[in-house]
Amino acid sequence: MTVTSSSHTLVELRGLAATPRIVTIGTFDGVHLGHHHLLRSAVTRGREQSLATMAVTFEPLPPQVLRPEKFPGRLCTVAEKVEQLASSGVDQIVAIEFNLALAAQSPEQFMADLVAVSHLHELWVGDNFALGRNRVGDVARLTEIGQELGFAVVALRRLMVGPDMVSSSAIRQAVSNGAVGLARRLLGRPFRVSGEVIHGAHLGRTIGFPTANVAPPAELVALADGIYASLAWLPDDTAPRPAMTYVGTRPTVNSGARQVETNLLDFDGDLYGQILRVDLIERLRGDAVFDGLDALIAQLRRDDVHARTVLAELGIAGLRPDRSHVSRSIERWPSS
Repeated sequence: MTVTSSSHTLVELRGLAATPRIVTIGTFDGVHLGHHHLLRSAVTRGREQSLATMAVTFEPLPPQVLRPEKFPGRLCTVAEKVEQLASSGVDQIVAIEFNLALAAQSPEQFMADLVAVSHLHELWVGDNFALGRNRVGDVARLTEIGQELGFAVVALRRLMVGPDMVSSSAIRQAVSNGAVGLARRLLGRPFRVSGEVIHGAHLGRTIGFPTANVAPPAELVALADGIYASLAWLPDDTAPRPAMTYVGTRPTVNSGARQVETNLLDFDGDLYGQILRVDLIERLRGDAVFDGLDALIAQLRRDDVHARTVLAELGIAGLRPDRSHVSRSIERWPSS
């Protein structure tokens, strides 16, 4: 995978072949089931028309720039976002730097610039998509702009999973409430926390539940405290390891620092310094204060049984890490 960068504005960028393209645009936070539906629909259309498909996104996410004090956090890191975008089968991924200047740009100017460098033939978006200041560039306005600039607009209805509409905001709310089972169903995969295994208080091993500790990534939406049935991935794993994960500040022992602590079931080994990926499957219970270590240990034993039961009922054989991004290329297009 290669990344190229440029200090030019969008309209000044060079190097793309002058051939028509199917283009889809979105913030794509989490790259959830609705996003994948949009991306794969655009890819299918591109193959039918023998046209390349380009996914255009923004980094940082617009709310991180426009409302940083209110933004609850991302659903995935930039690297995970790129990985998920690539898995959809798009031919190119373009990340446009989002800043206040771009936010103030009119949809007419943005689309004119995009047409100039992408040779846009069809624009595929969600039916609630909008760009430009005050979101004036909605689907209706983009359709008018397309008639002026020579591209068609296809807007897909938002996806439903049972009674739930699939959206990044709904998934953020689910994660922050501890409803990671709902988040998993809307994402189409578990919510993931990754990081380097660091030293903790070393209490877990002394009570029979050794944990691999990871500091919660600051940019991700905050998890609800408690115990989760989870799946853990070590760097060379090709299948997930059943696990039980604690999120919180360990109030029973007054340790204070908030961490994500994962007990890999039936595993014994030194993981310090390794990158651990933890997929949260179901929240088993909230955090609690116990009357001493004996009570804590007794509850952890019950949690262990509960976690194994949940994972066994769901089955883990079909879950695999997504590495289909390896052969893809990415262009990063900063705006002015």
